[in-house]
Amino acid sequence: MHPFIPQAIGLLAVATFLLSYQQKKRRGIIICNVVSRCLYIIQYLLLGAISGAVLDILGAIASVIAEKKEHPLIQKHIKAFFLACNIAITVAGITLCLISKNPLDLLPIAGVLLHTGAFWLTNEKIIRRVSLIGSPFWLVYNFVSRAYGSALGDLLTMCSIVIAMIKFRNLECEKDERV
Repeated sequence: MHPFIPQAIGLLAVATFLLSYQQKKRRGIIICNVVSRCLYIIQYLLLGAISGAVLDILGAIASVIAEKKEHPLIQKHIKAFFLACNIAITVAGITLCLISKNPLDLLPIAGVLLHTGAFWLTNEKIIRRVSLIGSPFWLVYNFVSRAYGSALGDLLTMCSIVIAMIKFRNLECEKDERV
């Protein structure tokens, strides 16, 4: 397979991920994020970065569950669902790290926990802040895993989140001035 293919898929994942934080509503952020994660999974599998693929699979599942947090069953047991998602991500990540004997495989655990953990929140501003903290973990992992398009995407994602934070803060300021 041509080495360009996983990088192209990674860049498409990046574009979708960047779009996610430009969404105004929580639901839009999560939907774009899940589509992006699916593309990242394909890229990681093509590159042999199994830890990234498995953690993104679990991250996509956790994101979908978080998006459905208003469902009566999830709402009734929200703490249990939140803990179950985070424990599954942590246990899978540590297991993969032990199998691969590569301590860098711990980085995506933090990235996934922060990105998906943010989706359990309701305030879009805080979702963006928590997600921003998770991006550097993925940046290092992607660079080491030769997912260079994704590493570039992590840098762009951090910029995108900051731009969205400024944009929506400015919109709030304008709204306050009109009142």
